[in-house]
Amino acid sequence: MIGRSRRATIRLSQVSIRQLPFRPSTPKDNRRIRRAIITTKLAIGTAALPPSHLVVMLLILTNSLDGTADEIVRRVGVHRVFRFNIDLWRDYEISLDARGFTFSDPSGRFCRSSDIRSAYLRKPTFDDPLTIPEGGCPEGWLRAQMSYFLQEIYNWCRDNHLVRLVEKGAQQRFGKFSQLRLAQDYFAVPPWVFVRTSNPIVFTEPCITKPLTADFIGDYKLLFTQSVDPSSLDPEFPWLLQEEVAATHDVTVVYVAGRSYAFALDRSSFEGLDWRTHINRHVLAWQPWPLTDDLENRIHKFMDAAGLDFGRLDFLADASETYFLEVNPNGQWAWLDEDGSHGIFDAVVHELTKGWPSV
Repeated sequence: MIGRSRRATIRLSQVSIRQLPFRPSTPKDNRRIRRAIITTKLAIGTAALPPSHLVVMLLILTNSLDGTADEIVRRVGVHRVFRFNIDLWRDYEISLDARGFTFSDPSGRFCRSSDIRSAYLRKPTFDDPLTIPEGGCPEGWLRAQMSYFLQEIYNWCRDNHLVRLVEKGAQQRFGKFSQLRLAQDYFAVPPWVFVRTSNPIVFTEPCITKPLTADFIGDYKLLFTQSVDPSSLDPEFPWLLQEEVAATHDVTVVYVAGRSYAFALDRSSFEGLDWRTHINRHVLAWQPWPLTDDLENRIHKFMDAAGLDFGRLDFLADASETYFLEVNPNGQWAWLDEDGSHGIFDAVVHELTKGWPSV
């Protein structure tokens, strides 16, 4: 329970918070490295292509650190893709008016809105940390302008029925609480509550807390899922609490337009409750996981009811049940199929290029 007793209370700063295993370099260093990367990629990808206009088919909206987009470009064909990295916006020439828009990249390639046959939203974010003072700053203003521009490019693609798989803003339209409510109709869902109250909170089982977002708490630290005693939590903070599941496996399912690709991680292979704390520290042995026809059918019905063509669903599994946790409408997935042997890349590329004329 949450209470205002005299006993020591746990504040957010005291909960087990993990620091990332690296500190970002300076924005200037990152820009220099990223420009070198993109210049190399462009030189390799366009060496045999004419330097002027190319009729492109797929527009990818992302940033320069997106390795998944690298592989998508390779599989679709560089001559059939135009990639806009928002963090390198200074390297592009752009124009948008009532007739449409044009892009050109540092290699001299350009595309017009009329060339686009499909659009794929990946990770169009600025990854360099930016501290904006109370009165604002030029870089913050510039990033806001470019983010707004990219939203309008997405809107144009959406209005022309060109967006494939990923819906921009789906995480806000269909957030964690909406997901949990809908999931009750299709899966087992551990009881949960989001509270900021001094009233007692009763759980029949041990419980965990986890964050709603992946924002840094300070000094590049993140709050991860962990067991807690509700009575020791500071009532001045809001908490998401959920009954703890004595699971044997974490299960993640990549859903691509009606097809499900499931993988599992044995929980005895890592310490704690949240496997993400071991990323970049230990090798995590995710293995393909056979879905029952019943569970696969329920996943399909859930995603259809949610209005999602793509997502990565997270579950916990024990010997008798599979419990729904959440779905990320634009979750990372390439690390589950790095060599392409499990078919996820093939499924994504198929959806992005479906209906294209042959070349």
